Amino acid sequence: MNVDLELYRVFYVVAKNNHMTRASEELHVSQPAISQSIKKLEDQLGTILFLRSNKGMELTNEGKMFYEYVKSALELISHAENEITSFQELSKGEIKIGCSTTITKLVLLDSIQRFHQDYPNIEIHITNELTSNLILDLLKGKLDFVIFNEGTTKETNVKLKKIGNLRQGFIYHPDYFKDEIKNLADLNYYPLILQKKESNSRKFLDEYARKNATVLKAKMEVVSQDLITEFTNIGLGIGFTIIDLAKRNYPNLKELKMNRKIPMIDIYMAQNKNINLTFASKKFLEYLNKEN
Repeated sequence: MNVDLELYRVFYVVAKNNHMTRASEELHVSQPAISQSIKKLEDQLGTILFLRSNKGMELTNEGKMFYEYVKSALELISHAENEITSFQELSKGEIKIGCSTTITKLVLLDSIQRFHQDYPNIEIHITNELTSNLILDLLKGKLDFVIFNEGTTKETNVKLKKIGNLRQGFIYHPDYFKDEIKNLADLNYYPLILQKKESNSRKFLDEYARKNATVLKAKMEVVSQDLITEFTNIGLGIGFTIIDLAKRNYPNLKELKMNRKIPMIDIYMAQNKNINLTFASKKFLEYLNKEN
């Protein structure tokens, strides 16, 4: 049965007021139009809903039963509309972001702080994982968007947008090492601290080394760039990391001069082409775009 929702609304207001004139005033609709709506609804349902008299509109037994259901349904719809309004006005909602710990610190943190100050009721969830795992969660609808370095994903349902770049390079602690390395090949004579091969940062470095006819051999392989800076700071070796992160964590760490030859890495945002962003996520991206 395909019944116009507006007919239910008219029925509800008439039944609530038990009077055609008061219903007309509330709905801002003429009495003849209301009568036509009630007649149409009764015809579609195949039953009489009201007994009409000089005293007003009295519900039949079927009408009383129908009224209770319609009242509950319209109240649920009204509640749903109010909830949607809350999401639109950003007094309620959530954002689900996938990002590495490092990129969170360097790219997202300031935007998150400003957004939270303006919209404190929005819940922000950040998942830190390998980019490949985050892209899988994005495709499953578990994340609104993913921020990562280097746009290497080949998934056809993912839309990429470049939002910035960062500088990577080799760092050392001057108490343990000197800046006397002239080329990539010389790095293999030193203890190198690198991220695991699955990380985008390591893939970037290995590709850069390959183009320079070099294969770099790590003495230590770690999961996070934070660990690289920490281990480099205590003299365990020379690390490859994002320069801004190293300087933020340990200002005493130095860059190798050969870093000038290493190209910057691009930062991308990935979205699922098949899923629309929430109101909160759309607003947050405005803050992120301003920041970058």
